[in-house]
Amino acid sequence: MPKHASDSVFDGLTAKQFEALNLAANGFTSKEIARKLEISPHSVDKRIDAVRAQLDAMPRQMLVREFRDWNSRCQSTTGGPSPLTDQPLFDPNGGAQSADETLVFGDALAFGTKTNWEEYSRWQRPEIRPSDLGVGRRLLLVLAAAFLAAAAFVLVAAAGNVLVDMLG
Repeated sequence: MPKHASDSVFDGLTAKQFEALNLAANGFTSKEIARKLEISPHSVDKRIDAVRAQLDAMPRQMLVREFRDWNSRCQSTTGGPSPLTDQPLFDPNGGAQSADETLVFGDALAFGTKTNWEEYSRWQRPEIRPSDLGVGRRLLLVLAAAFLAAAAFVLVAAAGNVLVDMLG
């Protein structure tokens, strides 16, 4: 079936069909969708099967894949709601950001200067900040982290080989 045919079907979805397909595209099963929408799993399947019937009984996995593709193209941040609107927004003071409030990225061009976001990092030691480090030390820090990750991988692989030798 040509792509434009499925696009026209997706454009004509009812609100309930869109809701069920959107949840299916996010990886939920019929039972999980039914719990979320407070309906029966049979009703969820009927909504999705109605769309499948319009698309020549397309398999459910392919339908979900095409819906996900259509939704990412048609529901962009310039043409529709953002997929991030349901997510809680970050507020350094702990409260939620209001929907009409705009985030300002003041540190985007602040190379080599201390930024406000560093004040809110709970994981950092208070006496050491990333902006205090020079380029050489930042590079050394990245290389040290890469070395530690590689060492951890080697240890896990060695432990796996020992385990295989013990069992074999």
